[in-house]
Amino acid sequence: MEHTRLTVTLRPGHGTLARLAATLNNHHVLDLAYTTSSPDSATAVVRVPRSDAPRAQHKMRRLVDVIDVSLDPASARTAEVPDLPATRRPAAGAAHP
Repeated sequence: MEHTRLTVTLRPGHGTLARLAATLNNHHVLDLAYTTSSPDSATAVVRVPRSDAPRAQHKMRRLVDVIDVSLDPASARTAEVPDLPATRRPAAGAAHP
């Protein structure tokens, strides 16, 4: 599945992460990372299927805490996310080693 990474710059506050999660509730979120670098700035990195990216970006831009949402189309290749565990499943009917 091809995916896109959205980088969200936010003003952190009480409930910011909960509002972000609620906004993304209807999307297939593959990964969500949230970090605060100072009391005035936070960053969320959200990985969604490419087909969900425009709608997710639009919905996040409407949040009061969001300063900016950038779309990273280069992240559409799975090879650029080396820290994710690879899951291998045998094909149906294939012999297990």
